[in-house]
Amino acid sequence: MRFAIVEGTKSVAGLLFWSAGHVVNALVLLAGGIYVLFCVAWLHAPLLDVLRVTATMALPVLGLAWLCRWGGRRLWKPAPAPSPVKRGLLAVAGIAVVIACGTIVRTGVRDYQCSVDRSRHAAGTQKDGVERVCAIDLDRYDIGFQSLARATRKLAFPPVDLTHTPFAQFESLGGRAEYVNDIPSRLYRGFRMPDGHQVTLFEHDMSADGSRSWRDPKDEPERINGLPARLVILETSSGKAVSVLSWFEGRRGYQLWVDANVVRVPLRDRLFALAAALPRAVPACPNEPPRPPLRFDADGNPVEEPMPQVLTQAQMDAIVDGSKRPCK
Repeated sequence: MRFAIVEGTKSVAGLLFWSAGHVVNALVLLAGGIYVLFCVAWLHAPLLDVLRVTATMALPVLGLAWLCRWGGRRLWKPAPAPSPVKRGLLAVAGIAVVIACGTIVRTGVRDYQCSVDRSRHAAGTQKDGVERVCAIDLDRYDIGFQSLARATRKLAFPPVDLTHTPFAQFESLGGRAEYVNDIPSRLYRGFRMPDGHQVTLFEHDMSADGSRSWRDPKDEPERINGLPARLVILETSSGKAVSVLSWFEGRRGYQLWVDANVVRVPLRDRLFALAAALPRAVPACPNEPPRPPLRFDADGNPVEEPMPQVLTQAQMDAIVDGSKRPCK
């Protein structure tokens, strides 16, 4: 009787472990698919890099799920010893899981140490105009481009024409559109320069989506065709760097970045020349109602204007449905 109870308990426990392994498998695959879709469609990360990172994160969990299924099946339904071929495949899979675990641990320790060092020496993160960052901070500038025709097919604004600019001499890497308030009002265009460096031009037409942006004038010491601009150089301890030049022309926001430290590599003048060569932008909404100038508090921070007590029907439509904004 006691033997039967023990065997029954083992069978139930084995069935639970075996089922849990399958559930974990399904959840990992679902989460991995959502992560890949988010990174590629929203963050514009390169597909191969996203798949590599996803596989690295998923392998340890899948390995644990396999152990649950294997152990559960042994308790539930004892099976004969696996064949030599199967044992070899299991050994290879085990090695892959161990490598993935090691990679995750090493990456996590490195990123944590970088974050701690950056927080500890926050006052000294900038040296010679260079901001020391972690490798993960540069991921935002790694764009996964698609064909330019596809990226601009439904764009809500006319991007600046680069035909008669130095960009026309570069190899085109494609483009990528980005949505704000469900409106494709941002565009990334990538180029490869003759020296091999990659340069990206980013445009955001705020008249298309109705958004606003503000920056402290003291943070814009540079000039692009007389317009205030800011140059930020981000560099990791390994020497990987991105130099970002940004400015506003009316309701059009620009960013121009290159995958190099323009202080260490003589590209600063060329980056500014590329920015200055851009023609004037044509806004998506030339009839956009003028916005009141921003007010600032005692600390220099922008203060949002209060909502008017009475709204017109057109203003209500613009708030509820962006497609009904006056310029549409």
